[in-house]
Amino acid sequence: MNYDNYIMKQLYNMAELSEAAKQARNDYQREYRRKHPEKLKQYMNRYWEKKAEQYTPEAKARELSSQGYTQRQIADLLNISLGAVNKYVNKHEQ
Repeated sequence: MNYDNYIMKQLYNMAELSEAAKQARNDYQREYRRKHPEKLKQYMNRYWEKKAEQYTPEAKARELSSQGYTQRQIADLLNISLGAVNKYVNKHEQ
């Protein structure tokens, strides 16, 4: 399950909770974050590292290639050279 689906599921579940249950959950989460700042920091670092990888030109080139764009179209869209696109796409295929 990807992160966006997970968040949507959590939001849906939140709507079903009573106010007392929501308050109890929020109190628990707040206490957990207070007691475990290092775990929270590690989690946030992993999350943003993964997000950053999704936005690299290499990742975007691979994604566009899998969607059927030509290498020339990808180069134009991402404003990078055709050689760079070729390298990114062929590196992924190996």
